[in-house]
Amino acid sequence: MAEAASSTGTVKTRYLHDVDNDTKSRLYPGPGVISSITGVSLSEAHNAIRQVRYGSRWLDFPRTPPIKRTRDGEIEEALRLFGYDGYWRRLPDRPTFAAYLNGRTGMERDHPCVVFLSTHCVAVSGGVFCDIFSRGIVVDIDEAEGRRKKVGRVPVLTKRIAPSTITSREPVSKAKKAGANSKRDQLFREAIKAETGATRIRITPNEVFVILPDQGGWYWLGSRDSLEEQILEPQRDGHLRGNTDEAAAYRAAMGY
Repeated sequence: MAEAASSTGTVKTRYLHDVDNDTKSRLYPGPGVISSITGVSLSEAHNAIRQVRYGSRWLDFPRTPPIKRTRDGEIEEALRLFGYDGYWRRLPDRPTFAAYLNGRTGMERDHPCVVFLSTHCVAVSGGVFCDIFSRGIVVDIDEAEGRRKKVGRVPVLTKRIAPSTITSREPVSKAKKAGANSKRDQLFREAIKAETGATRIRITPNEVFVILPDQGGWYWLGSRDSLEEQILEPQRDGHLRGNTDEAAAYRAAMGY
């Protein structure tokens, strides 16, 4: 377990941190904003979101649940775990990002804010900015992309509170990890077979190929990451529906 390092007091204004991506994961908006505002590493931001989403029970999951999409409330609660608090401002008129920046007053002009745009969230503090399109690097606000996107709500971080202890997982031995991975790979194969009706399946580190009953050759089904996401977080318009028992078993093994 790790405790968020900081003391109560004032929030540093007009300042953001470059995101320290110490993971093998790509940068997603929610964790990136948390890392930029607090200065914690991306893995610590992921752990904070896991704690908000699952509580400490995620430590009992066979695999550390990945963090990709995040809800507004999860970002707010994760920031509180790191000792950052403030207030929400909702903008029913939904100004463009450019108009919002020009119209800032009071604490919003210099305190760190999470600005929820129509497509993702970004970190803003005074005249500096950070998001996934700046690749986690802090840039001048004038270089911010997406200035025509609409702003719906903005949490403004105005004070420091006592941080909370955030759970983390100890490294797993290579032998134990290999066994767990083998079991999950088998469940993944079974889910793909049940979802598609494939007679044969070939899975590479990055892609999935199948032979369907009415076909004589290999058919490229999609990238492994994309198919895994469709099973773990089913969408109505997804190629895979994720509604088979095998898909449910794979989600359970992955901590979903």
